[in-house]
Amino acid sequence: MTDIINIPLSKLAPWKGNVRKTQNKGFIAELAASIKAHGLQQNLIVFKDGQKYAVIAGGQRLKALQQLAKEEVIEAGYPVPCKVTAAAADGTELSLAENVVRDNMHPADQFEAFCKLVDKGATVTDVAARFGITETLVQQRLKLARVSPVILKAYRKEELNLEQVMAFTITDDHEAQEHVFSHFRNSRHADPRGIRDALTENDIAATDKRVTYVTLAAYEKAGGALKRDLFTDDKHGIFILDTALLDRLVTEKLERAATVIRKEGWKWVEIIPEFSYEEKSKFQRRYAELEPLPPKQQAKLDQLQQEYDSLCDQWSDSSEDEEQPARLAELEEIIGNLNDRDEIWIPETLAIAGAVVSIGYNGRTDVDRGLVRPEDAPKRTAKGKSSGPEEDGKPQPTTFSAALIESLTLHKSAALSAELISRPDIALAAVVHALASKILLGSPAIDTSLQINALQQPFRNLKDSLALNYIQSERQTWGSVIPGTSEALWTWCLDQDQTRLLDLLAFCTATTVNAVQCKPDRPDAQRLENSKALAEAVHLDMLKWFFPAADNYFSRISKPQILEALREARGTAPAPAWEKLKKPELAILAEQEVAGKNWLPEPLRRS
Repeated sequence: MTDIINIPLSKLAPWKGNVRKTQNKGFIAELAASIKAHGLQQNLIVFKDGQKYAVIAGGQRLKALQQLAKEEVIEAGYPVPCKVTAAAADGTELSLAENVVRDNMHPADQFEAFCKLVDKGATVTDVAARFGITETLVQQRLKLARVSPVILKAYRKEELNLEQVMAFTITDDHEAQEHVFSHFRNSRHADPRGIRDALTENDIAATDKRVTYVTLAAYEKAGGALKRDLFTDDKHGIFILDTALLDRLVTEKLERAATVIRKEGWKWVEIIPEFSYEEKSKFQRRYAELEPLPPKQQAKLDQLQQEYDSLCDQWSDSSEDEEQPARLAELEEIIGNLNDRDEIWIPETLAIAGAVVSIGYNGRTDVDRGLVRPEDAPKRTAKGKSSGPEEDGKPQPTTFSAALIESLTLHKSAALSAELISRPDIALAAVVHALASKILLGSPAIDTSLQINALQQPFRNLKDSLALNYIQSERQTWGSVIPGTSEALWTWCLDQDQTRLLDLLAFCTATTVNAVQCKPDRPDAQRLENSKALAEAVHLDMLKWFFPAADNYFSRISKPQILEALREARGTAPAPAWEKLKKPELAILAEQEVAGKNWLPEPLRRS
């Protein structure tokens, strides 16, 4: 090789034998920006090829220089420092050495170098321009540089990967970062999401239904401050900093809604932003009533309902393969038409009941009407009868048929099973709870939603279920993994690590879940209450597993209920022409209208 000489850029050309065939356009742009800001820091290696010089090593620098010339940042004759080799014979080896024999800078060192530039007075905009990258990328690197030194040290030692370090940047609190890191000693397998969750467990995310309710735009317009995760693009990476302002905005919006509800004539109207199941249980409930039928029609309805219930009972007791009697569908249609009446709140109910205005599961105003405080409930007479229209404390009739409730909760039970499969931690807790409740507390097995004798739930009559399809897929996967006999399975289990056994435990536990509300079940049965707690633990969202359609829901409720569902889902009153549609047509229309509206029937909603 010879000494380094300057060769005009116009006399340099790429060598066709260069080992690097794939070019990164983004890197070329960054390299061009760096050369523009700092000059060419490394010479090229070339050999004489006719009237020009072929570049053996430094092809990307050549492209960056040519790009600058094209942009007229430098001239075509720009002098490029080059080392000339005698011939191309060893060109491939030199090209390979240039691209392979190198030790890239550790990303942590790069982050800290960017940080030093800014600390010395360079602006983010300046740094971005000088290195040909976006300002967002500079801000991300600065954020990474400012995590706790303990985190960066672990990253350099490869105890943490880059995604995990990114997760720690969700907070600037080094003490909190180090505290969470201490709980992830096996950090190589720590889920970045778990790290973020641990560091933001007391923060309010923009996905919180309170934020959805008032809207993020309204919060910011009111002067609310935000914290953003630079490595998350959606609302999951935005957090509310002014809780007091958010609560005030929520209260003001709920108060506007309550003003409208008070005009309905209730004894009281109260605002409770988070109206939980526990709080609801403190009230008795009254329901709107259908406008009364003429005596003859009411007698006919009672007779049909009795026939329907009898057929349902017979079908439930039949074999698993027995198809639904055609008469059931006929009866549902006839009963539905007879119940196709307006609902009214009678004066006696308005005189003792109230309404709670809260934020619904979907981030919209939710109104629970017909709630009766214990002190307002009619007192029992000396003969033990209530002085009001119904017995004190007696569960109120549901607005849905027992068959529909069972069908909807069957979907919910399957979805709960599907979610539990991927949560071995919750499955373990559920199994221990069920066993300890039985062994140590003497509780009946029926008080938990797990049938701990490993009785698999058949999910009979469940069709077109995403959750059931998922469960069956997982069953096939495990069936291909474990041995085919119980004896061989015991040996196999002894050989597995804890993670594999917990995954299998989660699947087996999930298949025992029974959260179905059948006709004899009280809505507040202990088994169903336990299933609600289990659903809350796995963050069950039925929007992921169930879509209300004509066949699985709308055709099985009354026409007024369909119109009310449309009003809820759309946020506006149904079109007048819809009220004139026949129920089957309206059911199909409702399926189309609620699509994409994140609406669910009340039994499938979160509390």
